[in-house]
Amino acid sequence: MRSMNMKAAIIGLDGVPIELVKDLTSRGVMPGLRDILKEGELRKLQSTVPPNSAASWTSMTTGKNPGEHGVYGFTDFVPGTLSVRYHYASRLKAQPFWARNPALRTLVVNLPASYPAQPLNGVHISGFVSPCLRGAVYPSSFHDALAKLGYMIDVEAPATPNDYGRFIADLNTSLHRRVEATERHLQRGWDILFMVLTGTDRIGHYLWEAYRDDNHEHHEAFLDYFRQVDEAIEHLNGLLGEDTPLMMLSDHGMGESRVSLNLNTLLRRSGHLATSGTEENYYSLEPGTKAFASETNKIYLNRVGRFPRGSVTEDAAERITDELNDLLLGTLFRGSRIVKRIYTGGEIYSGPYTDASPDLIVIPEKGFSLKTRLTGDRLFSVDGLTGTHTDDDAFLFLRGENAACVPESLNIQDAIAALNGAGGLSL
Repeated sequence: MRSMNMKAAIIGLDGVPIELVKDLTSRGVMPGLRDILKEGELRKLQSTVPPNSAASWTSMTTGKNPGEHGVYGFTDFVPGTLSVRYHYASRLKAQPFWARNPALRTLVVNLPASYPAQPLNGVHISGFVSPCLRGAVYPSSFHDALAKLGYMIDVEAPATPNDYGRFIADLNTSLHRRVEATERHLQRGWDILFMVLTGTDRIGHYLWEAYRDDNHEHHEAFLDYFRQVDEAIEHLNGLLGEDTPLMMLSDHGMGESRVSLNLNTLLRRSGHLATSGTEENYYSLEPGTKAFASETNKIYLNRVGRFPRGSVTEDAAERITDELNDLLLGTLFRGSRIVKRIYTGGEIYSGPYTDASPDLIVIPEKGFSLKTRLTGDRLFSVDGLTGTHTDDDAFLFLRGENAACVPESLNIQDAIAALNGAGGLSL
């Protein structure tokens, strides 16, 4: 249904916490964004649990929770097996907003977890974790022009700190080419723009320490990247028109990671997990395994009927869940608790696809992050990722005639409804 307002724009800044927005705008690093913020309302946004980009962006685009759309992360298990697969957009169980509005010409650029690009009235360029550009573009006729432009789905992560210079340069190049590609397609006509910048997440993961430390070798490079993000936002805003309803948001926040806890090592030491061999393969789970972790925050009970060689019956599930809660909350690093909160799938998800949810979702305290490697015996580690996802400090900005009526705090699955309310839309 087309509303009185013919256009709307959504700009996503992946992994940007609200405090970074406030800090960099107040310090003059992002003057363009500072001026735009004066035109609307800035709110704190609650991410999904876990604060995973695949689950979060999908919840935003569908207006549903993972139990309704079926996406709990970038990966899941093939039903009835221990085989891990990446999420494919063709398996999405709920409609994104553009599918509900086929009359509107929509431009979707760099949306994570949307590969392969799906048919729509407009253009769709998938983002991370698209394996290649060829299947990430709809219509496919636009592929060659993007390839000629040098369009980058993502950048290569730095292998060592010596690689940070190349990494930062690639982030800048990727940003400029993404904006150029977006502008080219806007010139073809559009009703809805939805563009996600993911370099903001990448630089946060690897250089959060540089942001927090004024004396860090790459502190100015971090700020300069966000200056270029600011210029990109200002440029795109100029293409939209001042009366266009605008939403900017992040899918999750970012915070410091000093130490990582490997959940699978903890489960092995407690006797809940046993593996054979040295491969990163869940088929190495030995009979009798009670629980295992996958994709950062997710713990699965090895349930009878769900996984091969399942050992946990329904009668035993509650007892083992209690054991895991005690184990996780009781694990300390130098006297400090690592785990802030543990959710159960039944507690936070609702809908027809909850049977695919993890049994436990673990949220760490500030300063800590989580790993799920199956091999190795290190319980704690420090690696090159100095920033980690946070669930309670994403941001949402709205510009529209009714933006002031938006609630002070929102969940990301309510973002499109908030845009509708602010802009008089019906997406």
